[in-house]
Amino acid sequence: MGAQHTALAVADKIIQFSLQDETLITPMQVQKLTYFCHAWMLGLGYGPLFQDAVESWQYGPVIRSVYHALKQYGGDRITKPILDQSAKDEPEKFTELEERIIKVIWRRYGCLDGPQLSRMTHAAGSPWEQTYQKDQRSQIIHNHIIRNYYANLIKQRTSA
Repeated sequence: MGAQHTALAVADKIIQFSLQDETLITPMQVQKLTYFCHAWMLGLGYGPLFQDAVESWQYGPVIRSVYHALKQYGGDRITKPILDQSAKDEPEKFTELEERIIKVIWRRYGCLDGPQLSRMTHAAGSPWEQTYQKDQRSQIIHNHIIRNYYANLIKQRTSA
């Protein structure tokens, strides 16, 4: 399964869930939740959820397009979707599996704030830790690194 979506479409879906649930979220939360959706898809062996590169920035994994789409909010709550779902724009179509994973990530981790989510991405051995270099510009966190880490997490959880 190849990545058919953009990270913006995934981030927008998360924002839509938050607006439906009347639980406004910050750009940092959207950034991390979008990353987790992609990471768990990879770790479960389904392939990438989106085609955008994930980069290691100071505060964890970042998808540049999502960062730029939401930076005007700063640390404030997001009040509207990213993408224009007007009549001329078809809403993004996710498979049932993709939609289920995005919803599970939202339900499981959407209650955590940005710093809590960021700490999770900084765990020992995490893809971010493996790639982040303080004195260099952002590095790409390749999908195989993300896949291996999350596949191992899944193995640990299922064998416990």
